[in-house]
Amino acid sequence: MRMHGLLAALVVSTAALGLAAPAPAATRSTDTTAATDTAAAAKPIEKVSGLSHVLINPANAADTTWNPEPSSLGGRPLTLHATAPTVGAGAGAKADAKAADSPMAAAKASVWGTTGRLLTGGGVCTANVVSSANRDVIATARHCVEGGHDFQFAPNYDAGNAPYGWWTWRSAVWVTTPAPQGDIAFIVLNTKDGRHIADVVGSTGIGFNRDINNYAHIIGIPGVVPATKEHALWCGGQPVAGPEQPSTARIDNCIGLGGGASGGPFIVDYDQNDGSAVQTGDFVTGDSWQGKWWAVSAYYGDDAYNAFNGAQHS
Repeated sequence: MRMHGLLAALVVSTAALGLAAPAPAATRSTDTTAATDTAAAAKPIEKVSGLSHVLINPANAADTTWNPEPSSLGGRPLTLHATAPTVGAGAGAKADAKAADSPMAAAKASVWGTTGRLLTGGGVCTANVVSSANRDVIATARHCVEGGHDFQFAPNYDAGNAPYGWWTWRSAVWVTTPAPQGDIAFIVLNTKDGRHIADVVGSTGIGFNRDINNYAHIIGIPGVVPATKEHALWCGGQPVAGPEQPSTARIDNCIGLGGGASGGPFIVDYDQNDGSAVQTGDFVTGDSWQGKWWAVSAYYGDDAYNAFNGAQHS
């Protein structure tokens, strides 16, 4: 994935900032044949479980009766750190062994390699592979998932290219707290060629109930036609707590995160040496507040952990 800085002079429409962008099949240059016709045709099973909303793909989920157990951190902070890939991207045992023996195997995954394009069946968003017990979880925004039915994800996506292919889904969970502070979702992916996505590309760390004022970055992939012009953008700044309860996290110098960037990771502890980071929220939208234009991110607290914990044990 190529990294593109944001230009302060770039002007975007406020209506476009942060919204999921439509994705007509004719405009997308990537090969999405990895998604099966069966998965696309299956009607998801939808239900509410406590403070979380659950979506199950009956074509791929081993247990269609799955119901996540309620869980809470009681406001305590928790961080799961970034992990490195453990298998090679190529096929066969030799590729896996070579990757495991490589000195790079001990390095943490770069967030630029774990962030990618999310197709929702009717639009495009951004999502990111986060550390989880099942090694299958990606984080995104709730409005990218609500109403969706055919999720496909390509990590390290850039300019219409999906170097690790497209991964299909088996379940999804999102927070029921009102938006924007509750605009949080997690999707559980199927394995691909017998491999978990976090084993192939690694994972970004994930944190809950962290201090909101840590210096942060946002990464998103705005939707562009043609898709060969789609690149990740990022911005950084000192976030402040928004007026919502619980609070959103806001950065006031993010211009250019247009439609398709929704769901992109809000990250802290970014390591300039290896690109690793900890995701503590997801980009939702932009709005005007206190005379400034802000990039608004939903911040991970107990509600987010409850949904995430269900996803990582799905």
